[in-house]
Amino acid sequence: MSQKSKAKAKGKYQEKQWYEVFAPVSFNNEKIGEIIGLENTIMDRTVESLLYDFTDDYDHINCKLRFKIIKVNSQSNQCETTLVGHQYTNDFVRSLVGKGATKVTSINNYTTKDDYTYRITTVCVTIRRARSSQQVVIRKIMREVLKRFASELDHNKFVRGMIFGEFQNQIKRIAKTIYPLFSSTIIKSKLVSMPEGGVDKEVKDEDFEVVELEIDRTRKSEIRRSERINVKKYAYQKTEGSKDKEEEEEEEEEDEE
Repeated sequence: MSQKSKAKAKGKYQEKQWYEVFAPVSFNNEKIGEIIGLENTIMDRTVESLLYDFTDDYDHINCKLRFKIIKVNSQSNQCETTLVGHQYTNDFVRSLVGKGATKVTSINNYTTKDDYTYRITTVCVTIRRARSSQQVVIRKIMREVLKRFASELDHNKFVRGMIFGEFQNQIKRIAKTIYPLFSSTIIKSKLVSMPEGGVDKEVKDEDFEVVELEIDRTRKSEIRRSERINVKKYAYQKTEGSKDKEEEEEEEEEDEE
């Protein structure tokens, strides 16, 4: 029985072919890699890659991208994909939250101009502990900024802003007026739904518009004088610590010489 099963598997393997997998337009159609299989079995298969592979930026090595094969060309043995999600590693997310800081998380669905729906998890980390009223306003800012971009952009441009940091930079720019932030990161996304026959279009190399929001501030959400003092102390300690490290490194270099 074992010999027959081996012969059968060998025959199936001979029927398989190698296919090149290419990223969508949002990632300039760069080659992700190669997979082996039959034309009817590799359809809808998920392929993973690192953002570092596209940018060569070591800061992006913690971000994993997931692509889904949506079209197979049997003549050229090439596959087209679409981004179905991304996620930062748990170690990276834990490293964002320091001692005494507050982690503000927002998970919402956003539908783009061309009816692609993404579930996005955004995390803002404050420098010091923020009050619940401040967390509510920061969470609202995260939600409104992404909602504004989704309503104005197609999915290709939306993906670029989500993955390459434009959206999180604009969130941080507005949210830090409520409470000083250490970081703002879109740590996870998932493609919930897409329209039938959705087609990738070429993304124009244009800057994103600067989002301005009218924030309903309450008296409880205003940063107090004592909080400002604590933030200044933290910033001072941080700069002093970095200076001490630089001095230690210089002394070590002198000793080596």
